[in-house]
Amino acid sequence: MLDIIAVVAPLGGAFIRLANLMNSEMIGYPTDKPWAFIFRKIDDIPRHPAQLYESIAYFLIFFTVYGVYRKNLTKIGNGFFFGLSIFLIFTMRFLIEFLKEDQVAFEKGMMFNMGQLLSLPFIALGLFFITRGRRHQNVEEKKPEPIIEKL
Repeated sequence: MLDIIAVVAPLGGAFIRLANLMNSEMIGYPTDKPWAFIFRKIDDIPRHPAQLYESIAYFLIFFTVYGVYRKNLTKIGNGFFFGLSIFLIFTMRFLIEFLKEDQVAFEKGMMFNMGQLLSLPFIALGLFFITRGRRHQNVEEKKPEPIIEKL
């Protein structure tokens, strides 16, 4: 069940980040890039649209996971898709957090912000399920056929 949900879960994340963009939430650091956004609710400084970066990343993750699913490269139901989705989602979140302003005061001076720290266990969990799913599939492929079915 988790594998099936995981194939489309990145779409939910992408739309949530678009809502964050519209609500001027989780803004990025100031920048002089030509695609910078000005969040009038916050200030008049051009900033990285980190929410948009994350949304685009999640759409790309959806198309990647869906492509793997459609090509039947691995069986559904062994945890591989769940692992792949959460690994990719939280890896992108970890990376994009470097472009975001701190959301709470206690994050100032921290090497990694809270979003990054909370992403690390999910990255590890994703890797666990990816390797477990691939190992499970390899074991199934190597199983000998029962003699009764051959008769």
